[in-house]
Amino acid sequence: MPDRRRAVWLMLALLSGCALGPVSTPHTPAEQADIMQAQSALDGLHGLEAQFMQLGPDGGTASGTAWFEPGHLRLEYRSPQRRLVVAGDGRLVALDGATDATTRISLSANPLGLLLAGPIRLEGAIDVTDVQRSATGLQVSLARSSNPAQGLLTLFFDVRPDGSLLLSGLEAVDAERHRTRFRLYGQRPGPGFAPSLFSLPG
Repeated sequence: MPDRRRAVWLMLALLSGCALGPVSTPHTPAEQADIMQAQSALDGLHGLEAQFMQLGPDGGTASGTAWFEPGHLRLEYRSPQRRLVVAGDGRLVALDGATDATTRISLSANPLGLLLAGPIRLEGAIDVTDVQRSATGLQVSLARSSNPAQGLLTLFFDVRPDGSLLLSGLEAVDAERHRTRFRLYGQRPGPGFAPSLFSLPG
């Protein structure tokens, strides 16, 4: 597989969790409360700008700046090479800064499409398969309700001193059990961004 297309699929594995996930089981009252708190944190996430560090299954790293709002995502990679990824309206477009090559992928059959279809709902089309809480963090694992084997994505939240949650990372395991981590730092939550920021290139 060419390096360009491999990089795109690694990003999809990261962001959409193309993985084999566990079957969901009924949640305890404490877990349900955690899910509701995570849902509330996502509902309040009208816009987020952050720096990111990506760790791939081969140990390779990449970094850059991410912008997210319900239904849209933009990633500007700085290292190890410049790359632009924009997702929204059911599509993902990746522009390779070194070659100017453009790759377009439909999100209709990918879990990333669920996360970018609009406000994220931790019910219905998305099944919460696992919940883990500690004194400083909360992690919630998600899969497609209609086909849990299609993907698994874990959202990580930091628990702030006031008890509220801050989205701090993602982790995905692909169908071959390759694990990819996406860590956010320097988060700046805020109102929505200009629509032009999420205009699909090309």
